[in-house]
Amino acid sequence: MGNKNTSNTRNKVRSSATSSRRKKRHTTARGNKQRIGGTAVPGAKSTQPKPMSSSNDPSQQQTESSNRDMRRRMQHLGTGQYSQQKNIETLQQRRNKRVTQRKQRLEEQREKVRKSLPGGKITLGRRNTYFLIGAVVLIVLLIVLFVVLRQFHILA
Repeated sequence: MGNKNTSNTRNKVRSSATSSRRKKRHTTARGNKQRIGGTAVPGAKSTQPKPMSSSNDPSQQQTESSNRDMRRRMQHLGTGQYSQQKNIETLQQRRNKRVTQRKQRLEEQREKVRKSLPGGKITLGRRNTYFLIGAVVLIVLLIVLFVVLRQFHILA
């Protein structure tokens, strides 16, 4: 009798183990699927029907009707409504780049012309002024010295 009792308990254990395995398999398969409706509370904004757009632009209507992921993908790729904005921005950037390059080239040409001109600007700074005053004073002193020496008949 002990053998029958143990074999019955073994069968029960086996059957409960296989049934729990079946349950696990079944729940994991269900767990991966998305639940319809999600966790939104009835009456939430996400459960309300979307209002129709009042614009007549078909591309904008299409953008509004597409879901968030699709809009982000379209924005990243620069297609749909976003392609016009991207083209306008790139055209403006190209134009600004050309304008700045043109200004830079003109400025470089002006600098070359200024350097090639003879003389250029002469600025009288502090050093130049002192040098000129000193040179004039030295010449005047030499003239006075020669006049005095000639008066005293030291120089003939």
